[in-house]
Amino acid sequence: MTSQAPEPTIGDRVSERPTAKPGKLRELRPRELAVRFAAGALTSVLAGAVTLAFGARTGGILLAFPAILAASLTLIEEQEDSADAREDARGAVIGGLALALFAAVAALALLHLPGGVALALAAGAWVAGALIGYGLAWFR
Repeated sequence: MTSQAPEPTIGDRVSERPTAKPGKLRELRPRELAVRFAAGALTSVLAGAVTLAFGARTGGILLAFPAILAASLTLIEEQEDSADAREDARGAVIGGLALALFAAVAALALLHLPGGVALALAAGAWVAGALIGYGLAWFR
């Protein structure tokens, strides 16, 4: 039995903190955009089909699925490496959990509070959940 080395943390793999670089949008190739568009469109069509087959409640759950995640991870793995794709997948999981927290807070708060207040609370929960998740992933 071979023991594997522990997986490096995000802090070990990334030499600098993430930043937004809008200029990098010019580097996207048409094929990459087409793959992302097709994956998003297919996800939307499947969510619509599930909605028609099983009702809005079931189909609505699928709308939270990040439509281009699968395509983006595939492209990242092709262009960079599996470790980078894995880090992006971790970020998507954190974002998905934060979105689920938003939905849970909204579902509970909308029963008892005015809509604007309930949505503000849910948005605050989403931001807090995302920041806490990111902090845990970055500084673990």
